[in-house]
Amino acid sequence: MKTPTAITITCVAILSLCTYAEASWGTTWGAIQSIEFASDELPQNLYSQFTGEAANSVLQYCLPTSYSSSKDYPLVVYVPGFHGHPGGNIGNAKDIANGQECVVASLPLFKADVDRSEAGKGVIVSFADYPVLSGAYRVMFEALFKAVPNIDRSKSAMVGFSNGAITIAVLLSSHDRYILERFHSFCLVDQGMFHLTDLYKSPTRDRRFLILVGDKEDFGRDLKLRGARLAEESYQLLGISIESRVLENTGHELTAACKRDIGAWVFKSVPYDNG
Repeated sequence: MKTPTAITITCVAILSLCTYAEASWGTTWGAIQSIEFASDELPQNLYSQFTGEAANSVLQYCLPTSYSSSKDYPLVVYVPGFHGHPGGNIGNAKDIANGQECVVASLPLFKADVDRSEAGKGVIVSFADYPVLSGAYRVMFEALFKAVPNIDRSKSAMVGFSNGAITIAVLLSSHDRYILERFHSFCLVDQGMFHLTDLYKSPTRDRRFLILVGDKEDFGRDLKLRGARLAEESYQLLGISIESRVLENTGHELTAACKRDIGAWVFKSVPYDNG
């Protein structure tokens, strides 16, 4: 390790349209820090499995320039879509933070294996991947928390787009205590709603959830809109803090406005505005 200081067709449609919008909101960050893991420390990441290109898994993170070891900071983790890349997408993590004083990080995706005969040519994360996914994330987060121990868990969040949203939903619905003890808010963007189960059970029942779904017509769009609304209504009925929102004039994409509004929800700083 190197540390420098429900609906398969819908999944197929959204994963084939993945985009990574980058924007700058004037945040002030230190240099990107990378924690690289050797091949014997982690299972092969999804990027390598899917593309056939060998690449060690990397967790990237940034500290605010105002960082002090005597102060606790929220952690915002971005979980990317599609095959995840070897090191996630730290740019999106910084955009979501939107000027807030926090630590940001991003990491890759993992699967037990890629079966090309499956929908999406095997790229879609599923519940069968939970043991591999959970173990890999525990190793990666332990390295991050060792490097940056002063994290405020009560204000920390995970945000996932597309396959990353499914990844977070699998962790939540499997009641992964390691993740749930270290993060309080979870946002799923344009996927993952079909994988959310049993949120009323401990310890998920005391967490916050936001589901964002675009409204631009594409394959399976109506199913996702209905699925998000059903998840919201059914879990609100059981007293869970969950909300679904429709992103106007938005398809399967993570836009600048979407990232800004996720940050507002995470930090409860301003009312939601999709404009």
